[in-house]
Amino acid sequence: MAYKLIVSDLDGTFLNSRSEIPEANREAVRLMTEKGVGFALASGRSYHSLDRFYDYLSLKGRGICGISFNGAVTYEVDNLRQLKKILMKNETMRYLVAEMRPFLKDIYVYDADGVLYCEYETETYSGYHTRSRVPNAIKSFDDIDSDIIKILLLDDYSVLSPVYEHLKDIVPGLCNMFFSSKRMLEFTELSATKGSALIFLSSHLGIGMDEIIAVGDNFNDESMIRAAGLGVVTANGEESLKTGAGYVTLADNNDGALLEIVENFL
Repeated sequence: MAYKLIVSDLDGTFLNSRSEIPEANREAVRLMTEKGVGFALASGRSYHSLDRFYDYLSLKGRGICGISFNGAVTYEVDNLRQLKKILMKNETMRYLVAEMRPFLKDIYVYDADGVLYCEYETETYSGYHTRSRVPNAIKSFDDIDSDIIKILLLDDYSVLSPVYEHLKDIVPGLCNMFFSSKRMLEFTELSATKGSALIFLSSHLGIGMDEIIAVGDNFNDESMIRAAGLGVVTANGEESLKTGAGYVTLADNNDGALLEIVENFL
């Protein structure tokens, strides 16, 4: 199969454990560009947060499309023009937040415009906002009058696990709930997944799903790994994702798993 596009998760897949791009992965993107193979990031992060990585890789001006907010927003990288946006109902957000409040303070909501809302200026929030580089507002969630993109809980797994257990019988049929890392529990509208975004992107670009490689490491990547022509899980990925994957890399995210994929399949 002649693959035309590789779509990669960012954190835990394309970035190493220090949130840097390994030299091997930079080389992989260079080789893909030489071969005329497209590259896109599919991340839980905001499109604002992803922008600097495309700049760093010199991928601007190539007509690339990306996937952000775990599939809730598909967009053009060059100008951040949104091609498709899937929102969670405001009343669903309010209901979920009320259920979460007894467990923790660090609840983050991205409104329909990608603005990050938090009700408390905590140390965790300050660090997250600095890293993510997104527009933000310290305001009550009652001030959000639109539907929203996603809810994010950020804390230690020991804090998030009881929230997950409390909500696991509530969210089916209401929204998606998944861990994107041990410290991040996320919520999106039911049809907002990386897999559904990849199917949309395939149609938009005129590329068959069988011509796409999707690579990831965590539960929020599962839908696109299963949907792509070749679904790849990195060596450091969740063990349950490796079952049924088309390929599991020998290299982990610190060793440049993307270069291994390029060398083996392009």
